[in-house]
Amino acid sequence: MNRKWVLAVALALAAVSAGAAPAVAATLYAGGTEKYSVAFKAEGAKRYVMQFAGRTHCYYTEPEEAVGGGGFSAFPAPKLMRKGPRSYVAHEYGGGMYESSIAEIRAEFDGDGVTGKFSYDYSLESFHCDTGFVEKPFEATRYQPLGTPGTAPPERGERRVYYGKRGPIELFLRQPGEEVGGIRGTFAPRCPLGKGKAVPARHALFRRPAFAELEKGSFRRQVVHKGKARSGTRYEETISLSGRVQREAVTGSYLRVRTSKPSGQRCVTGPIPFRAMRYMPARG
Repeated sequence: MNRKWVLAVALALAAVSAGAAPAVAATLYAGGTEKYSVAFKAEGAKRYVMQFAGRTHCYYTEPEEAVGGGGFSAFPAPKLMRKGPRSYVAHEYGGGMYESSIAEIRAEFDGDGVTGKFSYDYSLESFHCDTGFVEKPFEATRYQPLGTPGTAPPERGERRVYYGKRGPIELFLRQPGEEVGGIRGTFAPRCPLGKGKAVPARHALFRRPAFAELEKGSFRRQVVHKGKARSGTRYEETISLSGRVQREAVTGSYLRVRTSKPSGQRCVTGPIPFRAMRYMPARG
């Protein structure tokens, strides 16, 4: 591994640890069962979906045939919810030429908790996966950073919740067993992304929520995207997120490298250091 890169990450992580507190305080809510996993964030008057995943039932309609269970994971980055007359709502639409999907979640925020309903439907010709013909209920409770007064103590077997937002990066993830799951977040790019020329102010870390296996407390997730810009120039984007899970926090860095072909010209964002604090349920 390049020594200069390692030194840069180490210095940046030290700066993050010693830096000022985040500009805007956020309240985090999380909940889940074997059938769903949800998380939300409240910042001032705004409400965001931080995690939305669940189990589905899959089947064919022509001819009718059940094929067992499946799953979905929506929103690769914090999703701003729209305020309705009774609740906050968020949607995610997907699909292509022959397939379509829609994820919907409605939430009511009430003090230390969030309740609501959700649904998901996916179709590819006669193949379908969904959460049923009626919306499913969910509930989530308020979470606080580990060590905050009034926070519940850690429990064996819990699905740990980590969240951090500082400077150019925001990150949410969970640790269910020997993997890091539901990695979602945003970063501030320095380079164009995908086919466009413009550099967006914020962008999702990955195209979809990401997962990575833990090995001796460390993990690394890397994906490569290839394509052609509107100018006709071919490009390759290498995206990597690496970190270490500790009792109180997950620390690591995010790196994104865009290489133009065949010139080999590179545009680099990062490594951006992050620190996601461990959150625990708040006691009533």
